[in-house]
Amino acid sequence: MIFLNKKTQLFLVALMFCLFWSGVTLAQEAKKSVAILPFKLNAPPDKAYLKEGLRDMLGSRITSETGSAIVPKAKVDAALQGSGGTLLAQNMGPYAKKVGADYLVFGTITALGGGISIDTKVFSAGASADQAVQTFLGSATANEQIMGAIDSLSWDIIEKYFNKKRPASLVVATQAAPAKGQPSGFTTAHPDKTFMSSGGGFSIRGGRNFVKTRNFDMTVTGIDLGDIDGDGTEEIVLANRTEVQVFHRDGTRLNIIDTIDMGNRYIVHNVNCADLNGNGRDEIYISAADPKIPGSRAVEWDGKQFVELFREARWYIKPVNIPSIGEVLVGQSTGLLPVEPGLYQLSIKDKVLVRQERLPIPSEVNVFNFAYADLDGDGKHEIVAIDESSKLMVIKSGSKIWKSAERFAGTKRYLGGDPNMMEVTNPLTNDEVDGIGEKYKETYVPSRILISDVDHDGVDDIILNRNPETLTTIVPRLIQYQSGTMVGLKWNGIGLEELWRTRKIDGYVVDYQVKSQVMKTGPENEDELFIGLILNTGTLDALVGDKSTVVIYPFQFELQEEKQ
Repeated sequence: MIFLNKKTQLFLVALMFCLFWSGVTLAQEAKKSVAILPFKLNAPPDKAYLKEGLRDMLGSRITSETGSAIVPKAKVDAALQGSGGTLLAQNMGPYAKKVGADYLVFGTITALGGGISIDTKVFSAGASADQAVQTFLGSATANEQIMGAIDSLSWDIIEKYFNKKRPASLVVATQAAPAKGQPSGFTTAHPDKTFMSSGGGFSIRGGRNFVKTRNFDMTVTGIDLGDIDGDGTEEIVLANRTEVQVFHRDGTRLNIIDTIDMGNRYIVHNVNCADLNGNGRDEIYISAADPKIPGSRAVEWDGKQFVELFREARWYIKPVNIPSIGEVLVGQSTGLLPVEPGLYQLSIKDKVLVRQERLPIPSEVNVFNFAYADLDGDGKHEIVAIDESSKLMVIKSGSKIWKSAERFAGTKRYLGGDPNMMEVTNPLTNDEVDGIGEKYKETYVPSRILISDVDHDGVDDIILNRNPETLTTIVPRLIQYQSGTMVGLKWNGIGLEELWRTRKIDGYVVDYQVKSQVMKTGPENEDELFIGLILNTGTLDALVGDKSTVVIYPFQFELQEEKQ
């Protein structure tokens, strides 16, 4: 008989306990069940296979790597139908209990620019309320990358909830280069072409593609960037029809700071950030209106909350950078017409907007459809504007010197119109008009005309959205904007020519902004192009409401090496 000393006996008991407890833990993990719900699909019909394919692939990977049980799809779908067909925050717990799931996996598949984005949420039945739902994001820039994106997404979920690390062979760099032969987010029609005014060869850096934030249940009507709290970092400001939301950005994650509620009367059609009072914090200027009159508003962050600078102002408003003056608030009023000709510099006194001098600008230009730019580098600024047909024009010394054949910056946002007019009503045949027939004239609010010297040659460039060639402007508010393309234009001496463009962006491009160059803190912080996008949807979700997102492109020019 072999006798063991006391220390050895204690060690063996501890070892047996650990083995027993590990076995219990593994058994418990194996018994965990996962319900994978149908993902919403914002994609063309040719991507419909992803909806069921994603469920199968996620389930297969989670089962094989963790031993968890996947709740049968028939049971999941039947229970979802019994819950009204929609998974809401308040019914996630009861739904999970009903199907017998420890985890619920659900989300949205979005097609963008030839690739896809998979916005995924996981509800954990055993977690506290503030930690119950976690977000995961997978993306692929081409069809052949979709399988890898789903595999990576599966491992993100497995690592978070099942305490298992992915194999070293599957660990990828955070910023991976596009697959060989795949175009970058930006492409140019003539890669070897030099900028006409610089003499140097430049191209857009193509090492990375776009990224996107999570999807939002809103109809985005505007986007801007601004250092709202004065900390040196720009926040993202998103407007929908009845409110404005302000977010801190953490990579592709947007964390909300506060919401500015506009009420139900005035619809937001434009939002801008600018530090016009010079205190180091950008104010937020919200242009809003009902069909008859404006009801604009401005707020500023005081360190804890937003305080009002003015509200229900009877002006359509926008900060404008005026040559030799600087950035000031500019407004346009209403009267016999929904939008009266004449732009005025405005000042704020006792929370009221006060009209100052009128700007020397042609009457066909309104506060939202123009920008000043020194296109030829002569130190004098031209006016770049969008006309009523969404054509781009250049005005110099009061005369129109160029007009595009293509259409740019078209949107469905408009001012005026008949308050009782249904969406299917053609304003051209509406009988209720005044003596000049323009009582219910609709004035459209185009996307921004961005002016930025992106190639750093000392001459202004123009950045804006180019609409599809098939676009018609007979009744603009009835147009379905299915895609857009961001382009960069430069003056070549006789007109504006295209120097670069993004790949086609699937969805309705509403608004956009370039990260301010003055905010750059180092060479590693390159500029970025932010796009507010309403997603296309291939499902009945369109009847419930729009889905919007923010697409972010890295944006930097680099000098090409001269050919020997």
